[in-house]
Amino acid sequence: MIPFVRTDDLCKPANHQSLKGDKDMDQQLKQKNQLKQISEIIMNWVERDEEKIVQFFSSLVKCDTPSPPGDTREAMAMVQSYLDIEGLPYRQVNAKDTMPNIISSVQMPSEGRHLMFNGHLDVLPAGDEPGWTDDPWSGKIVNGRVWGRGTSDMKAGVTAMLFAYTYLSQLRDQLKGKLSLTIVSDEETGYGRGTGFMFEQIESEMEADCVLSAEPSGTDAISFASKGYMQFSVRVATRGAISGYPNESKSSIRIATDIILDLDELEGIEVDVPSSITDILSNPQRREQYNESRGEGAAEILPLITVNVGTIEGGNSPSVISPDCIFSVSVVLPVGADPYTIFSKARDIVARYPEAEIKLEGVDSADVSDPDSEMARILQETVEDLGWNKPVLVPDVAISDCRYWRYRGTPAFWYGPDGSNCSAANESVSIKELLHLVRTHALAATQYLMNNYIEEDTEEKSVEGSAVSEEKPKIAAHKPEIKSLPALRVARIMAKAKSFNHINPIIGPMFNQLYLSLTQAGVIVGAVSLATFEEDVDGNGLIVTAAFPVGPEVVSGDGFEVVVLSGVEAAVTTVHRGSESTAATWNNLRRWISREGYRPQEVYREFYIVAQPNPQELWATELQQLVTRR
Repeated sequence: MIPFVRTDDLCKPANHQSLKGDKDMDQQLKQKNQLKQISEIIMNWVERDEEKIVQFFSSLVKCDTPSPPGDTREAMAMVQSYLDIEGLPYRQVNAKDTMPNIISSVQMPSEGRHLMFNGHLDVLPAGDEPGWTDDPWSGKIVNGRVWGRGTSDMKAGVTAMLFAYTYLSQLRDQLKGKLSLTIVSDEETGYGRGTGFMFEQIESEMEADCVLSAEPSGTDAISFASKGYMQFSVRVATRGAISGYPNESKSSIRIATDIILDLDELEGIEVDVPSSITDILSNPQRREQYNESRGEGAAEILPLITVNVGTIEGGNSPSVISPDCIFSVSVVLPVGADPYTIFSKARDIVARYPEAEIKLEGVDSADVSDPDSEMARILQETVEDLGWNKPVLVPDVAISDCRYWRYRGTPAFWYGPDGSNCSAANESVSIKELLHLVRTHALAATQYLMNNYIEEDTEEKSVEGSAVSEEKPKIAAHKPEIKSLPALRVARIMAKAKSFNHINPIIGPMFNQLYLSLTQAGVIVGAVSLATFEEDVDGNGLIVTAAFPVGPEVVSGDGFEVVVLSGVEAAVTTVHRGSESTAATWNNLRRWISREGYRPQEVYREFYIVAQPNPQELWATELQQLVTRR
């Protein structure tokens, strides 16, 4: 019997699916051969340019770029001169003239993904620590190494990425997508005048599909996560007296000591650490590898909050009961920690002592990328193919600008030189490592831009997707609570709004104006800002205030006034999370107040405690509604 056959099927080859599979295999083979040819070209170029690469690195180290003060103009001029010679365009996006930032991009002829290189030129200060045997800025080339401050963090990395970027720009006709290079200032201080400022000014150009950096990881490791940091200061003020009269005054130094001991309570806060971190702790082999690469005991502190008192100043004579003391604190936050919960606990501790006040200087949440993502595997394969040991994926303690992309869900990894002597006396990087980094970053970027890496199957992609979502922090709900509020000294400006619906367009510009006025007056502004809303006495709209808490040394100046907001016996507070309008949270808070039998006063405060550059789901605005009992 002859089976029924549609006439249009007669035109199709019987082995149609087989031919399609052959075509895919041919395409993969073609890409593989093309990648091999490009790799050989890059390897030859690195060998040809070895002396040029080393000399550029040495000269970059000779540029004195400690932060503070963070003046990187000389080093950036070197980078720009190199790009000029190579005919590569760039532009500056600067928050401050002495701290230049540049972005350069190369668009490939075919559409594809956007890969970003990122590095910084500022380094930690040098010279005070003992053990230097030469000028910290010598850039000396001896014993197969380049010596000086910033060699590992991260001028070797900047040099490697700069040459890798140049090589790929010359091969653009064989690549897809877009490659960008950002080199910035102000990474070490973290005040947001580098990568953070560029995101504020040119966000669309900073967005990428993947980011590579060359911070010091050690060539046996690839960093996929970093702990976060919170900095705050505590000021204690008392009357003071002659040391023989403790009945007349408490000692601010003794009070500060008690607070410091109490702050150890922060280390007891439980953290919901993601599996990408706990897997290291639960696997003896991985835990041992991590301790070998990061120091004995490093794995054990990965899931922990740690508290360090960095500086303390107080008193002026052993014969005087000190009337003043101020100390600074750094809290290291593991992946999964909620910074608001930690700061709220710290504030409650300090509030036990009426002589003390706390000031949040800044907070950067921990950040993480999926360790199983494509670029992580490309880096591992590239390093192995170059004859080096396969690097392991590790979380790090050091903070980096990768956080700006990781917060946005963009995979960001760093792979750089040995950092064991990073920011220590006689910091240095081997020339062998430097050249290896040039090859690794150039070859890994090539493979990524050629779209050569083929995911094994759809199921694997879904597994990766679930791993990424698992890394998102789990935020505890904050119920309304009644508490007293201490008096607060603030610098502020004021304006009028017709109603609550008219607040949003004016409050942002008010904070910008106030911040500018304060910084021009030499005031160091903390991380917390405050807005208050109060009905005008004539009933015609609202009085809106934008304010920053300030210390007793700050007085009213050009464009702002300093006042003390009175303490409040009772206020209902809650926390609004995210970047959306607080209106719904305010409405819920008012309903709670009514149910609980309180009478609201027409005074509203919003404290913006956790904001940019932290991920939006962690943003925390504390709403404070003044109340009385009915």
